[in-house]
Amino acid sequence: MAFSATHPHRSKLSLVLTSVVRVLFTTLLFTAGGMGVGLFFGIVGTIVYGIIKGGSIDMTNAYKHVAIPVAITVGAAAFLGALVLEVRTRRTRTSL
Repeated sequence: MAFSATHPHRSKLSLVLTSVVRVLFTTLLFTAGGMGVGLFFGIVGTIVYGIIKGGSIDMTNAYKHVAIPVAITVGAAAFLGALVLEVRTRRTRTSL
């Protein structure tokens, strides 16, 4: 005896909300990762610059000039990429 599973159809509101949550969560993860990587390279660059220049090191430059711009750039790219992938998935998904 074979049982066929019935899949209830999800409402359009549910589909939109889950898509929005997925895009925002992906954007948040990539932005946080970009901030971490940017801060790491900003600190390393600031230390190397301080060693070469021979002066005092100001770590706020690592945040202001490296980490925040990198996080904004990576976050924007992640947002656009996740949005494109989500729209593409919604257009090609077929219901059974």
